[in-house]
Amino acid sequence: MAAEYIVTVMSRDRVGIVADVSRALAGLGGNITDLSQTLLRGYFTLIISVETPDDVTDARVREAVAQAGAPGEFGVEVRHYEPPQAAEQVSTERFVLTTRGADRPGIIARVTAYLAEQSINIEDFYAHVVAGDLLMVLQVAVPSGLNIRQVQREIEQVGREFGLSVHLQHENIFRVTNEVRLLRIEGGKS
Repeated sequence: MAAEYIVTVMSRDRVGIVADVSRALAGLGGNITDLSQTLLRGYFTLIISVETPDDVTDARVREAVAQAGAPGEFGVEVRHYEPPQAAEQVSTERFVLTTRGADRPGIIARVTAYLAEQSINIEDFYAHVVAGDLLMVLQVAVPSGLNIRQVQREIEQVGREFGLSVHLQHENIFRVTNEVRLLRIEGGKS
């Protein structure tokens, strides 16, 4: 049986970080099973799920990843992967929550507090300020028993407290209305 770890890495951004980290993990016999990375104001963050041979300890993983960069370059955290317990798993549907409006303190705290009060889990979150406007895009897991119309009304009210435009859509509707697709014109030409 393989050991499974969740590895996080943070550093100033530069070209080649993912290559360096993945090479270090491969050198341990590790197989990356999931990866997410982002760049924020010149800082790079990476979270990886990796399976390694049983004899590879979390300390070895941490050391190998840290040594993949310059001395002190990478902040590294390694944790044993623990699958969610059956009791923790709740039937949910995925929705996309988008907000836009003038940035001011407390917006993210208020929106996320409302979601937590409703037991709505945030699975992915992007927030960025452009020309004084805060744009947020959240992928959320809404428990199946919640009245989605009521949630939509209430989250829109939360947005109005800050002068935000707020939309909560099922992920399928969001995809259909927001993905760019090549349209085929009659006769096979596009």
